Amino acid sequence: MAVEEGLNPLVRSRVSRAEEIAHELEVEITGGGLRPGDWLGTKDGLRQRFGVAVATINEAVRLLEMRRYVEARPGPGGGIFVAVSSGRMRLGSFILGFRWGSASFADCMDVRDALEPVVCREAARHGTPDDIRALKKILAGMEQRQDAPPDYLRLDWALHRRLAKLCRNAPLQGFYLLVLDSLEEVLDRVDADHLVQVHTVAGHRELVAAIAEGDEAGVEAAIRRQVPTAAD
Repeated sequence: MAVEEGLNPLVRSRVSRAEEIAHELEVEITGGGLRPGDWLGTKDGLRQRFGVAVATINEAVRLLEMRRYVEARPGPGGGIFVAVSSGRMRLGSFILGFRWGSASFADCMDVRDALEPVVCREAARHGTPDDIRALKKILAGMEQRQDAPPDYLRLDWALHRRLAKLCRNAPLQGFYLLVLDSLEEVLDRVDADHLVQVHTVAGHRELVAAIAEGDEAGVEAAIRRQVPTAAD
């Protein structure tokens, strides 16, 4: 049996390699370049891309399905797709007794901003160098899309989804992601002239820098300097 490229079989298991692949795909999905329903490829295509065995890619896909990042669809035209958020939205509605899709954009932003200091403090405690590199990659995309508010906002939320992944507080993470899902669902129904003012790229960079340093006081100071206001 061939040894997977770059893998030392004495120290790394198939499952750990599957975790690495799942993590890399998670970063791509949350990095702003992909949207719900986008095609990631077939299992065989992913196997060739990562140079791994069939069992390894099957395990990576299983992990991503379990975390609700992807959906595997069989048959012609099938493959691995970025999961839509509606399933989690329906679950959130059932648990909270509230239809998030009926909320206004401004109200959802208010809830997100109320939760943000807690989420970002968690990120400062638990972020790794890989996490910081992923956040900076999203920031670079935001820099290029400042003249396209809907695209910029989706990247803004991709950044916050990446921050949410660093939470060890599962209820906080789940609730925060529900709010982000709701924001994305209402975005297509909001006139660009009525979008809420959002944080600047410079402000985001200040926030990410504080997270990279593990500086919780710096995180809170960065957030306080960016108080969004609703457009009239």
